[in-house]
Amino acid sequence: MGTRAGGILWGVSVIIPTRDRREALGACLEALARQTMGVGAFEVVVVDDGSEVPVVVEGMGGMEVRVIRQENAGPGAARNRGVAEARGRLVAFTDDDCRPRPEWLAELVRAIEAGGGGVLAGGVTENGLPGIAGSMVSQLIIDLVYEHFNVDAEAARFFASNNVACEREAYLAVGGFDGRFRLASEDRDLCDRWLRSGRRLVRVDGARVVHGHAQTLMEFTRLHFRYGRGASLYRRMRAGRGEDGMGADLGFHRQLPGRVWRRLRGESWGRVLLVAGWLVWWEVVNAAGFLWEEWRSRGEVESR
Repeated sequence: MGTRAGGILWGVSVIIPTRDRREALGACLEALARQTMGVGAFEVVVVDDGSEVPVVVEGMGGMEVRVIRQENAGPGAARNRGVAEARGRLVAFTDDDCRPRPEWLAELVRAIEAGGGGVLAGGVTENGLPGIAGSMVSQLIIDLVYEHFNVDAEAARFFASNNVACEREAYLAVGGFDGRFRLASEDRDLCDRWLRSGRRLVRVDGARVVHGHAQTLMEFTRLHFRYGRGASLYRRMRAGRGEDGMGADLGFHRQLPGRVWRRLRGESWGRVLLVAGWLVWWEVVNAAGFLWEEWRSRGEVESR
């Protein structure tokens, strides 16, 4: 503990961006109140990113929760605002539709301290809605992405923004999330810049959050179309930094059929066909989003 301008210096500040998901946010905060670290070891900074009805948090059992309201600027900018307001030496990020397991925060902090600073620790996401096909397939996709990019736990390459933590000063040193990513891929960009700075990403299997994002076919389509658009911006950002193309991404897609088959081997043919159909559709809408954003951005450049 210690002090700094603005009051108490907490060990950890948990940052949660939110917009118009009051019920989900409440469940997330309830899960945080059950952390094994104890509510006296961390604060929670909720950044209300332009909700139609402003977020109000009351009665969290002694847990320090502050709500910061801003005009809608996107989740990356909201996380940056949360870090700017944070009073913790470490910052941890989750989303309003996630429920962290009780040991989540303690596991992330342990990994950061063991890494001696300069570590971006990332945990594991679990699907909280296994009976919904879209949610199940989205979880399978992130599992396969982690399997591809994070083979070595001590030298990982990508973490989703709903389950990461690091030292606050290191986060600021690399520039935080890039607010230009309004749709998706701000986490990919942060991880890329983190690695370029000479710092490490460390996978923490014990740090788990349950993700409760229900996805109909239409919601699934919109989500992964946005992810495709975000991937286009990420490609352009990498090119602007003089980095190579998207070879790792293409490698992932080439290896996807084999990875999926290994995952589904032994399952019923009905389940295999269901998952395969959703994955084919995912590839289509993701590619469509990427190509649409490439075309749109090229048109912007030519019109200048």
